[in-house]
Amino acid sequence: MAKSIINREEMYNAVLDIGAPEPIQLADYATTGLVGVAVGPRGQGKTNAGLLIGEQLAEQGWVSVFVDPAERELESLYGKALADTEAFRRALTQRTQRIVVISANTPEEFMQYGQVLLEVSDEIRKPVYVFVDEGQLFSKPNRRRRKVTQQDFKRDSVAAVESAASDVIVDIVERGRKRAIDVFITAHGFSASLNRSVFTNKNLTLIGRQEDPAAWPPLAPMFRGSKIGFSDLNALAPGEFFCVSRRGIEKVRMSMARELAKVALPARVPAREDCQFQYASTAPSIPSA
Repeated sequence: MAKSIINREEMYNAVLDIGAPEPIQLADYATTGLVGVAVGPRGQGKTNAGLLIGEQLAEQGWVSVFVDPAERELESLYGKALADTEAFRRALTQRTQRIVVISANTPEEFMQYGQVLLEVSDEIRKPVYVFVDEGQLFSKPNRRRRKVTQQDFKRDSVAAVESAASDVIVDIVERGRKRAIDVFITAHGFSASLNRSVFTNKNLTLIGRQEDPAAWPPLAPMFRGSKIGFSDLNALAPGEFFCVSRRGIEKVRMSMARELAKVALPARVPAREDCQFQYASTAPSIPSA
């Protein structure tokens, strides 16, 4: 059956306050959807970034889905995870619970929930935000994508499941715009961590503190012309990021997500001079939706 053209009207007046000088206007993403990535070592605030965005979007009409990996930390913050995929299907359809947690301890569990997300979103086409913490657990840095067959499962079921889960991530990223799905994924590194399609389609990038100079070469092209170097990334404190968005590059300092602030100790920001950099707008003009 033919479906109407997706029109992301909810984007027109929605904003994100992520600690930039001015809120990010999601109208800039109305034609593409939001594909966010946060990169940095552990303890730098990547999870908080995904939660903060999810809380804000839930208040503006989205259903926010938090994918809780093995540690079950998100469940302790936002309530018990949904029991199974059928409960998830009901939550997406009824939309009475604005923030839902799903527990995915393995790529197979993630794949099952992801398939339900894609099926329901294809039918109802109402805004959903998906936060995938520790995305490298479910997305593999495959260069090419191909359909996983039953023969693949017979030969190597583990590899086949991992590949299928990674394909779900790719589907969300590449086709989420037409299903009103917005996504935010965290990873430890910018290369050899997530499927290439995630980095190809990202349009909101948060780069946290970098300790390893070897991490700089893959990141350098994003900062070309900005006078930002590895030393500037190395000087970032927890909760600070360089944000690459439609309007260019900005340094941001994120506030704590509401539920996380209730239990987390405040991060200590070391005494130092703020790193200086030149603002460089690398964003192309976006046509009006």
